[in-house]
Amino acid sequence: MSIMKLRLANFVFLITAIAAVDNALAEGNCPPGQYPIGGQGVAACAPIPQGQSEQPDSRPRGKWIKTWGAVAIGTFNNTPYYGVPTGRLTKSEAKADALALCAKKGPTNCKLTLTYFNQCAAIAEPQTPSGEINLNGNVMSVGKASVEEAESYANEECRRDNNGAQCKVIYKECSEPIFKPL
Repeated sequence: MSIMKLRLANFVFLITAIAAVDNALAEGNCPPGQYPIGGQGVAACAPIPQGQSEQPDSRPRGKWIKTWGAVAIGTFNNTPYYGVPTGRLTKSEAKADALALCAKKGPTNCKLTLTYFNQCAAIAEPQTPSGEINLNGNVMSVGKASVEEAESYANEECRRDNNGAQCKVIYKECSEPIFKPL
C-alpha cells in the first residue's frame, strides 16, 4: 500500500473516531434516546421524556347552579328592619325567606324591595346631619355584578332619591353560584 493510501485510510479512521467520540459526549456516555442524570461522581442514564399524546382536561366537569338573594324592608317602632337571605336555590325561596326574616324582627309591614341571582346586593340608608338614620328618607337596595358596584350604586341612588342627603351603606353581600361536579 502506498503512503498516500495509508495516510488517507488513517485520516478517514481518525475522522470516524472523532465523530463517534463527539456523539458519545453529546449523549453524556448514554445510549441514544437517553440523557445523563446524577452528579458528583454518580452518573446514570434516564429515558428522554416523550411528549404526552393527549393533554388531560384541566377544567373540572360539572355545572354551575344559580343562587338567589332578596331584600325585604319593614319598620317597627319607627326603626327599619331587614330580611336579607342569600344562597337560596329558587327565587320564591329567597322571597319567602326575606319576608320571614324581616317579620321575625318585629315589623308587620315587610315588603320586598329586591330579588337577584348570582349578584351582590347593597342597602344604603339616608342619614341626618348628626349621622343618625333619616326615618323620613328613602332606603335604597340594589343588585349589581360585584359588591363594590352594588355598594357604590346604592349610595348614589340613595343620595339622588333623598335630595343629595348623606347616605350610609349598612349591608352588602353576594349570592354566589354553586358548582356541582358531575
